[in-house]
Amino acid sequence: MSFPRTLRILVAGALLACTPKGPTESTPPDAAGDDESVPEAPPVERSAQLMHAGKTAEAIAVLDAALAKKPADPELHYARGIALQQAGRGDEAVAAWKEAVRIDPKFYPAHNGIGAVALDSGRFDEAVAAFEAAIAAKPDFPDAHYNLGRAARSQGQNERAAAALVEANRLAPEDVDVLFLLAQVDRDLGKRDEALAAATKAASLAPDDAEVRRTLGHLLMEADKVREAQVEFSVALQKRPDDNDAKLGLARALVKLERADEALVHLADLAARLPDQAVVWSEWGAALAKLGRLDGPDGALAKLDKALSLKPELASAHIRKIGALAQAKQCKPAKEALKAFTAKSPKPDALAQAKAALGSCGK
Repeated sequence: MSFPRTLRILVAGALLACTPKGPTESTPPDAAGDDESVPEAPPVERSAQLMHAGKTAEAIAVLDAALAKKPADPELHYARGIALQQAGRGDEAVAAWKEAVRIDPKFYPAHNGIGAVALDSGRFDEAVAAFEAAIAAKPDFPDAHYNLGRAARSQGQNERAAAALVEANRLAPEDVDVLFLLAQVDRDLGKRDEALAAATKAASLAPDDAEVRRTLGHLLMEADKVREAQVEFSVALQKRPDDNDAKLGLARALVKLERADEALVHLADLAARLPDQAVVWSEWGAALAKLGRLDGPDGALAKLDKALSLKPELASAHIRKIGALAQAKQCKPAKEALKAFTAKSPKPDALAQAKAALGSCGK
């Protein structure tokens, strides 16, 4: 059983390896020779086996029976919460975990579980409090630091998120999820070198993860390492052929590598898949302009006009249209296109690019 990157809960089976065990019943030596049957697994282990087999109701029943005998066992309450969560009974799962921490306030997996459900439900303050409780109970628990990073980022607190993720990475240096999120947070903070380093390591640890490879591709593009980016986007598409973001990244890289003709195949496919996405038509127009194919229904200007019909404020399409018209020495239409863009009140840097795109037409 696995959880998505946004939800990290220590599953019941894993709990067996990290919680102290009390005395257990053993079979007398004399009896062992007479009965060669394998003794039944303890309740938590048995419930984990049943959950793994998809028998969630049976797992809950095993834990309910065990709790009837040992109602003050926090591990049983925690395992029951895992089973309830798997059954889609999130509120009951949280109630079970709250009972576990009522019995043992330092039962860190239950704090983490409570926080993970709150995080997944968008209750970020509650999630942060729960993760902090888990960390207070067990400072070297990497999942709680990771989840705290998730929650802090969701609150827009990227500096705090980065600190939590750096600690999670220190504790679990080969955890791909931690590295992947750390790369995203560092990118948001403008720490491009750190982001690229984290994503590169994540890709080395998970070479078959399309999302990681695609993200590394974007970071390489931002670092102007276009050839390396093209490789990453290509690998991402091999692993996940329906990854539209990787396909668009690959097309952009090919255009920058003066291989616009190869990019056209990907852009035509994207336009068929995503006909309402203005950015796809804008990139298609840019590729055609690079090849000097400006006019006609299949030319760059037609694609850029399509982009602007879908999203009139799209700066990239305006700038590319101005540049394409100037490239064709159609100076009057180019200046009219600049005037139309100026009327949209663009950002200063976009307006500066549009004016620069006029080239000789602006003189």
